[in-house]
Amino acid sequence: MGFDELATELHKSAEAEGRKLTNAAEKNAAKIVEAAQEKSDDDVRSAKKEVSAQIKQESSERITSAKLSAKKIVDEARDEAVEAALHDVWKSFKAASHHKGTYQELLNRLVKEGMEELGTKDAVVYVRDEDNHLLSGYRTALLPQQYSGGAIIESADGKIRVNKTLDEAFAQRKSELRKQIYDQLF
Repeated sequence: MGFDELATELHKSAEAEGRKLTNAAEKNAAKIVEAAQEKSDDDVRSAKKEVSAQIKQESSERITSAKLSAKKIVDEARDEAVEAALHDVWKSFKAASHHKGTYQELLNRLVKEGMEELGTKDAVVYVRDEDNHLLSGYRTALLPQQYSGGAIIESADGKIRVNKTLDEAFAQRKSELRKQIYDQLF
């Protein structure tokens, strides 16, 4: 074998080796691209799952928040309805209490109860100016404007007071009335 033949043989052998390496590199590159594509697809699926989970969580939180807000609004509306009804009951109670046929009897009963609670007859009875003529035999004084009727009985020394006003009688039953109104309305 001559030098030319050896060079040709080496050249052919190098070309064959180059083709093998190129084919192997192309196959390896294809596998790398395929693996990268699979990883990319996995990453996309994972990201979609994560985003979907976040969306579900945020949606759930918003729904819960909306439900709480709606409940609060409904509760506030119920409270307003109850308070409005309670105000109407107060107005009716006050009007019924001031009825000319029964108010004097009611006032006398309240003063008598107050005197018994006070434990003495030596007291000052605070009543409205227009109620002064309904009581006899008591020292009277002017009931503050904030009260709608009834009386405040105060010991002569001013140390003890018994509140027998219509406002106080209503206030003592207010929570019970509120519950009854709520039960009737809802």
